[in-house]
Amino acid sequence: MVMLVENGFRSFHPYVQICYYLFIGSLLMYFNHPIFLTTALILLIFVNLSHDSGKALKKWIVILILMSLIIILLNPFLVSRGTTILFYFRGKQVTLEAIIYGITMALFIVNILMMFVSFNVILNGNRFLYIFSKFLPRTAFLIMMSIRFVPLFKRRLDEISDVHHIRGMSMAVGSIKNRMKNGMLRLQIVLTWSLEEAVHTADSMKARGYGLGKKTSYIPYYMKKQDWAWLVTLCLLFALCIAGGTLGYGKLIIYPKLGTLHFFLIDWIVFGCMMILFSFPLWVEGRERLRWKF
Repeated sequence: MVMLVENGFRSFHPYVQICYYLFIGSLLMYFNHPIFLTTALILLIFVNLSHDSGKALKKWIVILILMSLIIILLNPFLVSRGTTILFYFRGKQVTLEAIIYGITMALFIVNILMMFVSFNVILNGNRFLYIFSKFLPRTAFLIMMSIRFVPLFKRRLDEISDVHHIRGMSMAVGSIKNRMKNGMLRLQIVLTWSLEEAVHTADSMKARGYGLGKKTSYIPYYMKKQDWAWLVTLCLLFALCIAGGTLGYGKLIIYPKLGTLHFFLIDWIVFGCMMILFSFPLWVEGRERLRWKF
């Protein structure tokens, strides 16, 4: 079997990778302090840049910025909770707590989306199936098919459009009736193509006995010493963060009155553990590049 050589964060076992994303996703939902979330945002930007120089992130950057601005700008005018009134807008109070909450929510949503951008780059189809197919074979395959369907559908539609363009069947020129007819024909072809391909895939899976017994992986993954070491390290860091959060550190009281933004000693300890945990791929990629250079 020919094995593809993967370096950096991609070289780790899928269990280590899925634990990393589960841990950072949990912490993003656990902590609501703006400094924690802002730091997580900066680290996730660098993490995405370390994967593919930000190619996947560039497709989402405009959407993330617009969505963040909408949440930050609209929340203070839609929610009047809070005791620190800044001004009135059409008889409705605009509070500092509502502004901070809008910023916090925007940071949370952007962080979660950026985490999934990184997730899609690192945990490809083989790794995703390797993790979940042993427990939920049909569900894991259904999820992978659903994720794969949208880009595949678009690619097939582009191919059909190119063929129709060569034959002079355009949706941009001509009467409305002809344009609608050409559009419906394209949709009919791509749906027929997709359904036929789905039937072939289902027959092939049934013939090979998918989901009937213990599944083996086409690409074997083995837990190495560095995988175990980093997995234990990530678990310890996550446990320290959860313990600190349980004591109230790393969290900000927003309603009904804004709490203090001051950091105590344990806040800094929890903050440091969170930074190390989130920057795990950066440590790995940085180590690989230093080894390659020196």
